[in-house]
Amino acid sequence: MTPFNGKQIFNHTRSKLNQHVRLKHIMKIILKKGKIHVIDDHVDDIGSFKDTTSNNDQSSINNLTLPDQSSIYNLTYPDRTATVKLSCSSSSSDADASGPNDKHALVTRTPEYQPSQKSLPLLRLPQELFDMITGYLDDAHIVVLALVNKELLARFMHWTTITGLRDPDDPPSYRYLDRFLKLQSSPGMSKSRARGVVLSLIDYDMDDVVYCYKCKKIHSPFVSFMDRAYAPHKATRCMDWTMDHHMPSRATRKMLRVVTKRRIHGVEYRPLMQQVNNTSTTYLKGVMAQVSLRMRYRDDELLLRRQQVVSSIDKNSLALWLFSQQLYPSTGTNSSTVPNQSLTTLPQVYPMCNHRAWYSEYMSLLYQLVLPLCKSHGNHDTHTLHTAACFSNEHYDVSKQEGHFIYERLKWLSSGAKANPMDTPTLLGDVLGCSRCTTDFSLDVISLPEPFGWGFILTTWLDLGTLDFSAKWDSHRDAKPGRECKRHISETYGDICRRFEDLESSRDYRPRISELDLERMQNYGWGQRAVQGKDKYITWTQSHSCNPMTGMIEDPDPLEEADY
Repeated sequence: MTPFNGKQIFNHTRSKLNQHVRLKHIMKIILKKGKIHVIDDHVDDIGSFKDTTSNNDQSSINNLTLPDQSSIYNLTYPDRTATVKLSCSSSSSDADASGPNDKHALVTRTPEYQPSQKSLPLLRLPQELFDMITGYLDDAHIVVLALVNKELLARFMHWTTITGLRDPDDPPSYRYLDRFLKLQSSPGMSKSRARGVVLSLIDYDMDDVVYCYKCKKIHSPFVSFMDRAYAPHKATRCMDWTMDHHMPSRATRKMLRVVTKRRIHGVEYRPLMQQVNNTSTTYLKGVMAQVSLRMRYRDDELLLRRQQVVSSIDKNSLALWLFSQQLYPSTGTNSSTVPNQSLTTLPQVYPMCNHRAWYSEYMSLLYQLVLPLCKSHGNHDTHTLHTAACFSNEHYDVSKQEGHFIYERLKWLSSGAKANPMDTPTLLGDVLGCSRCTTDFSLDVISLPEPFGWGFILTTWLDLGTLDFSAKWDSHRDAKPGRECKRHISETYGDICRRFEDLESSRDYRPRISELDLERMQNYGWGQRAVQGKDKYITWTQSHSCNPMTGMIEDPDPLEEADY
């Protein structure tokens, strides 16, 4: 660990202590009077905690929990020390009554660690008082504290001798830190989680490795990309997540952590950013879906933008209905409200975030787009369950129908005008935001090269803060109580988009696809053949090539100066 992190841990512990006025007052009296009595050896029976396997690739660092105020005068160290009585008396008769061989008279022991005059003020505290202060930390953070420097490790070794974890004749060793985690358990933290917290904090100071929550080891982030022949010890669940989650894949999140650590430590990180920015294009049964991911820094905050372009080679009412089906979440959906969901094998679309869904947010827009085209239900009741049989597969391109809001929207976007004179649905093209996590989103239409002509573009912007040490990143993990990041009402309408795109206002945002991604839609000449009616319904996928020996992308997308 670097001295910076050690000092940070000390400052955090001291700030927690200063928040409790009563304890601070008692400490002043202790320092002045200099008396501590141990009245009884006692170990709390906390019980065992069931180790749980987390699907989250983020840090396990949690907020420290302090004991209740009522326990200050009769303080119990969870699972590791004795119940102590704090005496403010100036008499020394009690100390004299405890002989040097009394195992309870810790104050009369000669400690193994003698602080030097150049030590930090916290290190010059008596060992017993130092043990009481660190008793507020959980097991994982005690181990990290012991790893800061030799003085703190000596403090820890003295404590292991007192508690019987180490024989007084045994030489000090780092092995006792691991033994401590295996034998102890703090309330609310299992042994496996405590080990994960330690490794998460350790890997923060190591530029090119990350702690893998599937392998349970610290390894290179490129191991997740490597072929198993070149990484035989890689866990099978170390690979990427499916598209059911709105965050990037697990392997990409490991790269994000490495890039940010290198940036914080002042190490070259730009080449690794190219390993994060990637594009994948899938064409299946006449429907194309292209997903691109871009990252940028604004000050010290990491921002991500994911663009998803969805288009059909066939322009008809059935294709529009199928697009509405793609916006349904792929899991946890009631089959009674989504007919034929299991039969529509279409390219999947990433969800918006943990708290909102594309279909629910743009339901009114989809009704205006799809329901008038239904040939089976004349009343256009929004509660009617539609199937593929309700829509025609005859050619019908709404972008060619003058007066249709898709036609007017594409016309306005191509003109470059500032204000849209047409009364189009307000949701189309608007940049909105989630009030429970740091996500902005937009759904719009965009012109595409032939044979697609035009398509829908779904964009999300994520603010991950200062990586997984921030509440912003935590709000994008699996939705659980306490993992939300409340946003002010002024920030929930495009603030992340405005910062990422360098705009004065999110109202100025217009979707744009890079020239390289437009070429990828052609898939090496397939587009020209499809225009001629050849290979129209073959299946193909175009994405980056990866070297299986190194795990590095060999054809990364070029970056702009604004990305750094």
